[in-house]
Amino acid sequence: MNKMVTILSILGYIFFLQYAYSHLISPVYSYYTLTNLHPSAGVHLLSAFLAVLPACFANISVKRPSQAVFWILYLFVAVPIMIIPDYVRENPFDNFFFFKLCVLLSLCILYGAGKMNLLEVYQFKVYPLFIKLGLGVLAIGLLFILIKTYGLKTKLVGFDDVYDVRFSYRDSTIGISGYVLSWWSKIVGPGLFVWGIVSKKYLFLFLGLVAQFIAYNISGQKSIILSVVFIVAVMLAMFKKGQFFGRNFSILAFLLVTGCFLMDQLSGGIAFTELISRRLLMLPAVLTSHYFDFFSINPQTHLGHSVLGWLFPYSYHSTPAFLIGETYFGDAEVSANANLWADAFSAFGYFGVFLFTCILSFILWIYDSFVEGKNVLFFTGFIVMPIWGLIDSSLITSMLTHGILIAVLLACFLRTDGIRSK
Repeated sequence: MNKMVTILSILGYIFFLQYAYSHLISPVYSYYTLTNLHPSAGVHLLSAFLAVLPACFANISVKRPSQAVFWILYLFVAVPIMIIPDYVRENPFDNFFFFKLCVLLSLCILYGAGKMNLLEVYQFKVYPLFIKLGLGVLAIGLLFILIKTYGLKTKLVGFDDVYDVRFSYRDSTIGISGYVLSWWSKIVGPGLFVWGIVSKKYLFLFLGLVAQFIAYNISGQKSIILSVVFIVAVMLAMFKKGQFFGRNFSILAFLLVTGCFLMDQLSGGIAFTELISRRLLMLPAVLTSHYFDFFSINPQTHLGHSVLGWLFPYSYHSTPAFLIGETYFGDAEVSANANLWADAFSAFGYFGVFLFTCILSFILWIYDSFVEGKNVLFFTGFIVMPIWGLIDSSLITSMLTHGILIAVLLACFLRTDGIRSK
């Protein structure tokens, strides 16, 4: 019964995602390459089958953080890749179909990693007081850098003003301050917020909200505000120790897309679908199609612009995101970030998709090993925001800038003694 509810929820999620794209988003954003080439019913059925297939074999229970990550990437990255590019491709059965199959196999790798026997790792014996002092000093240090670089802004920035704030943020960012803002909004703020929920110490929950408020006012990034909603959704899905996480998270994803659509129908606009469904789900999927088309016929990057620049020469004048922005949107200032699998393809083609998935699986396996025997609810919530970066960023960026490696490192030392999983 739970499996059937999960599958039906995902089918509803797919339907409303398709309907919202074709009836709300594409008519307004067709100039932005979000076109509608009216794929046939057969294409819709096959893509929906591919999209729902992982739910047929995946276990809905979650006992490790990596298993929750599987469901997040499945519903928020893989499902949109399966269905949205059909609207922008003249032939949905061209080579992009094989890319879809690669993504499905990558999901299998991620799923398998969540079943592997864990490492027996040495648990560092550090006094809790030292850990708290160390984390406190680190948080204060990060806050000092933020205030020194950007100032302390206490007035809430409206959504209509975020673009001016973003320009000011980019102009003010120097040195490591950009990294600090990301670590603050993806590790410190969410960490405090999740700790407050799990421990029921609401002062920490409040401090987490304040931390996100500070980060949002500095950068104008709407995702920082939405991060609170995302974390709450994951924590709700973990109800009853994650026993029904896949079912719960599928229902919440369905309600998210459907709720945005219905709110827009009532208001006569597209604001909710534009803010959530388009930015989070649809646009990265369309950009994945663009990445595939460009790097199928042009030289792949081999990370020559990044960590392998010392080994491979780079063929382009800008990074892949700006390159795609210039090529498909005609603007060299547009950063067209897609997701981990699109970036992986730009680096090493199909091989890169599997390689980056294996690297991510290894990192998550290590994380699972570090948190074994600790509070799974906290450590699932703690990894959520660094993982969220994979929805519209590369694996390398998410590891370094968005804090995946920091979360893994902290998992070695963080203790959850006295907190029982709910």
